[in-house]
Amino acid sequence: MGDTLEKPDFRPIYEPTKQRPVGIPPPKESLIKDAFRLRTLMATGALAQIILFAVLPYRYAVVPALILILQSIGSTIGQLLFYKTNENPFMTGVVPGLTSGQPVSWETGRYPNAPCSSPIVVFHLGVCYNHPLGPACPGGKEVYTHFMNMITAMKEKKEEYGLLGMSNWKEEKRASHNAGLVVMYFRDVEGLHKFAHDKEHRDGWDFLHGFRKKGYNHITALHETFEVPAGGWESIYLDSPPILMGDTTVKVTEKDGSSTWYRSLVDASVRPLTGMMNRMARGKATARERYAY
Repeated sequence: MGDTLEKPDFRPIYEPTKQRPVGIPPPKESLIKDAFRLRTLMATGALAQIILFAVLPYRYAVVPALILILQSIGSTIGQLLFYKTNENPFMTGVVPGLTSGQPVSWETGRYPNAPCSSPIVVFHLGVCYNHPLGPACPGGKEVYTHFMNMITAMKEKKEEYGLLGMSNWKEEKRASHNAGLVVMYFRDVEGLHKFAHDKEHRDGWDFLHGFRKKGYNHITALHETFEVPAGGWESIYLDSPPILMGDTTVKVTEKDGSSTWYRSLVDASVRPLTGMMNRMARGKATARERYAY
C-alpha cells in the first residue's frame, strides 16, 4: 500500500494527484499533413483560389487568402514578442533544466533509492499505409479503427496491463504516408502479453490476416518488444516537456484505499542522476560526465 508521508529519495517535478491522468490525442492536422505531399497541399490551395476568382469579384476573391496570411504573420509576430515569457505557447509544459524519468514503486509510491532500479518493457506499435491514397486506401479505415481501439483499451485498462505511459511518433523517411508509431512502457512482459490476447488486439490481428488472404499487402503493421533489466536503461531531458519515459505515471493504492497517481519525472540536476553511468547505477560520474547529461 502507498505511504505518501515518507520523503521520496528523488525530487519529483510534479505533486501526486488523485485524478487519473488523461492522455492528449495527436492533433488531426498531423494526419492531414502526412497524408499529402507538400506540392499536393499547395496545388489544392491554388485550385481553391482559382475557383474563388472564377465565382467572385477580384476584391472579394483575395479576402480568404489575405485573412490566412495576416493571421499567420500576426501569430508568428505575437509568439516572437512573448518568446521569453510564459505566454509563449511553445513553452507550455516545458520543465526548465535537467529532468529524468524514474517510475515510483507500484506498491509504496516511493521513488527508488537508486536510478533505473526496476526493469522496464518498451513496446513499439505502428502502422503504415503503402498506397497512393494513404489512409484512404482499401482497408485503411478498418485498420485505423482497430488501431485506435487498441489505444483506447490501453488507456482504459492501463493499470490492468501495467502500462506506465505512451507517446506518439511519426517516421519521416517519405514525403507522405509515413509510419505512425506509439512508444509504450510496461511494468513487465506479463501485462503486455495480456493485452496481446485481449479482444481489441486479436480483432485487429484477425482483420489483417483476413485482409492479406484477399490479396492485399499494402498496409504495414508492426510491433517491437524490448525487455530491459534494471540498470539497463537511463533517461535525461533538458528544457523539455514531459515526454517518453518522463511522461509515465504509476497508480498506487494508499492505506485508506484511495488511489494516487505518481508521475515519473524527477529533477536530474543533482546526484545520483548526473552523468549517464550514474543514471544507470554503474559507478561514480566524472566531473566531465556531470555536464555531459
